[in-house]
Amino acid sequence: MSHAGSPELRIDAAAPRRLSRAQFVERFQASWRSLWCIAVAVLGTRDGAEDVVQEAALIAWGKVEEFDPSTSFAAWMGQIVRFTALNQGRRMLKQHHAETSLELGADAPVPESDASTGTEAEDDRRHVRRALDALDDTVRACVLMRALAGMTYQEISLALGVPEGTAACYVHRARAVLRGAIAGTNAPSTRPK
Repeated sequence: MSHAGSPELRIDAAAPRRLSRAQFVERFQASWRSLWCIAVAVLGTRDGAEDVVQEAALIAWGKVEEFDPSTSFAAWMGQIVRFTALNQGRRMLKQHHAETSLELGADAPVPESDASTGTEAEDDRRHVRRALDALDDTVRACVLMRALAGMTYQEISLALGVPEGTAACYVHRARAVLRGAIAGTNAPSTRPK
């Protein structure tokens, strides 16, 4: 017979409890938008971001016993999404290289760039897209989480596991880069008309 002060009870009481399925789903849904922003930032495109978040959810559910419910679910899940997106990005790059080498033989013509086609608005979007793509994935995630999800710097900090001041600095830098890209697109065009 054990009593209230026994080591067994203290160990059990100190052990973190596991999230129930309903708790997991609730926290996942509350974090979805920020998780999607992380996936977009790492992939560099919206294509496949939802799939990455869903795959990460399956991975996280399989590791739910490793999660301490007293810590930030968004931060824990954000890291899983980030690694899942990095893996997906590598798979997409390998697939793209394989498809390109099959499509382009030694005597096949090299496709022309589409930079000379389209409207000025499309050109502007391409400049901004290139500027976003040039950002580090963490910086890109910070600015997307702030601009698209309306998250506070504290929420971004928790989701990405970076200090709050760093998140604010990254957003500031990213906005400066994007402003520069937008300003650069307003310069007189050097394209032939």
